[in-house]
Amino acid sequence: MCTATYLPRPHGGFLFTHSRDEKTVRPAALLPRTYLRNGQEIVYPKDPQGGGTWIASSSYTTVCLLNGAFTAHQPQLPYGSGPGGEPQPRHSRGLVPLHVFDYDTPDNFLRQYDPSGLEPFTLLITQMAGSPAGRLTELRWNGKRLFINDKDPDRPHIWSSATLYTPDVIEQREGWFRDWLHHQLQPSVEATRAFHTYAGDDDAENAIRMNRPNGLMTLSLTSVVHQDEAVELLYDDFMSGQSHQLTLTRSDYATA
Repeated sequence: MCTATYLPRPHGGFLFTHSRDEKTVRPAALLPRTYLRNGQEIVYPKDPQGGGTWIASSSYTTVCLLNGAFTAHQPQLPYGSGPGGEPQPRHSRGLVPLHVFDYDTPDNFLRQYDPSGLEPFTLLITQMAGSPAGRLTELRWNGKRLFINDKDPDRPHIWSSATLYTPDVIEQREGWFRDWLHHQLQPSVEATRAFHTYAGDDDAENAIRMNRPNGLMTLSLTSVVHQDEAVELLYDDFMSGQSHQLTLTRSDYATA
């Protein structure tokens, strides 16, 4: 998985949208709901197989996961130890977004978290702090080393999973994003979700909503809208046709 876009909002805050690409044989995700973690209310859809998620949000911070760092790698499954005692990934990468909320602040997570033993991943952390749009941090773990970069929170960004898309295809998808932005004075939530649904749809294997013959396809679409007064999560499950919406109100925002 997957594809993620970040857009600063015109009056402050940001919009994060995530397309989850996964095998259709994987157990269906649980619809988003509110969980309590480390004293915070967190909303996220849940993977029943690994117990993790690909996107999670409090009223202050949103965290998004993509598999892979810079290049494709050989997956290592199952988790734990192999039959001969050889080391295997210690747990699913889908737990990493939730681990962020186990720390008092995202900065403490970035300073202290040890991803050793995990498969490569890209983690995106957005916070309502700093500029009007907030703060945006990109963490990439290549299996041996962490790379942490602050991205410009006042500019749009797109990421594609290195495990599913070649560098050439990733560049092509970035071009679709730039072309779409060129025709958007102030991209709305609806327009952004339409981009994730239809961009590149003449190339089914590499479109933002992709569909490959091996049973790998975009299973769901999640948007998190951060504004001063509330945080809203919008979720569409393409397999079941179900949609879901959750809101963290201003009172939640003040205490999260």
